Amino acid sequence: MLDTEPAFDQDSSNPLLDDSLIDDSAAESSSKVRLRRRVLVGLLVLCLLVVMWLTQQVLTEETSEPTIDLLPSIKFEQSLNELRRQESDKLHIEDFVVDDRMMQQLENYPNLETIIFDRGEVTDSGLAVLQSLPELTHLRLRRSPISDEGFKTLAKCRSLWFVNLPHATCTAAGVAELSKIPELRQLRLGSPNLGNEVTREIATLTTLRGVHLVDIPVTDEGLKTLAALPYLESLYLDNSAVTEAGWRWVYIHHPELHVHVNQHHNDYDPKYHKHHDD
Repeated sequence: MLDTEPAFDQDSSNPLLDDSLIDDSAAESSSKVRLRRRVLVGLLVLCLLVVMWLTQQVLTEETSEPTIDLLPSIKFEQSLNELRRQESDKLHIEDFVVDDRMMQQLENYPNLETIIFDRGEVTDSGLAVLQSLPELTHLRLRRSPISDEGFKTLAKCRSLWFVNLPHATCTAAGVAELSKIPELRQLRLGSPNLGNEVTREIATLTTLRGVHLVDIPVTDEGLKTLAALPYLESLYLDNSAVTEAGWRWVYIHHPELHVHVNQHHNDYDPKYHKHHDD
């Protein structure tokens, strides 16, 4: 009986085909390993960066000084110290509330010429200290409910030329007290207790160059009364009761006046010009 070699099954025993499959499988496996390594390295780097950032944040918090919100009374004293250091005659407070107790400290600063408090709780009694400031010319107290009694005190401050009290509570009788100030040039005023009748009292303040009334229902007749002031240069009325006919009248009969209606010019104002917020 002859020995015969078994026939090869090409699908399962071809040595060339088996080597190719092995090589492809090895290459694929190696590629996956490299990819996993890259992912792991990337994650490690990311973790390291996060740790470094967190460490920096902790160190910053530990080394930074804690912020302390100072009491308004302390801030006011600091402002006065700065005023003295700079030898300034102007005190402007806008970032905290000023009250009557703080006002009393101003008696030690007789050279003050300008006082501007944009956030205030100053009352009539707080104004008493102003009589000890012979150089005071400019006073602006926002958010301060100054009544007729306070206006009597202001009338004794004979050096004043600019009074700005947009949140007063005075009546026309209080405004009449301002006639005792000899050189009053500018008046800005608002009060829920004022109506058109106050224009007659303002008309007696013949030294005025500028009048700005806030939320006072001035009528056409009141407008004519104000426009008759002999030295008036600017007239601003916010939320008044003046009609279009009233405004047209003032433009015709008093073209020299610089008029603002609710902080702007009427389109038919001969002095019309754009403002920054138009």
